[in-house]
Amino acid sequence: MSRMLRASGLLGLATLGSRVLGLVREQVYAHFMGDTPVASAFKLAFQIPNLFRRLLGEGR
Repeated sequence: MSRMLRASGLLGLATLGSRVLGLVREQVYAHFMGDTPVASAFKLAFQIPNLFRRLLGEGR
């Protein structure tokens, strides 16, 4: 059981690290790009392919 507890703790720590790094990434992006029309177009350019991948590629 100790091995399973350690593995789940490691997974939780990795998830927490991923969330923190994602927050840092978004803060750096907001600092450099701001809230301009160019920044909105940049974000939209990444959201559209991700939407199609989710709808068509993953079969959900």
